[in-house]
Amino acid sequence: MILGLGPWELVLIAGLIAAIFGFRGVAKGSRDLGRTYGLLRRVRQKYPWISRVPWLSRFFR
Repeated sequence: MILGLGPWELVLIAGLIAAIFGFRGVAKGSRDLGRTYGLLRRVRQKYPWISRVPWLSRFFR
């Protein structure tokens, strides 16, 4: 279970997102999420103290 959702719920959500944005939109969104993840990792490595700032720590765990 991911985020408390079963496999069929995840399939249904993925199908709805693909229906709304189209498969190209889903691919672009996935690429953007990957870039954002990489950016957060680089920031976390360059500035390790940022994870100790209370209001920023939830983004840099």
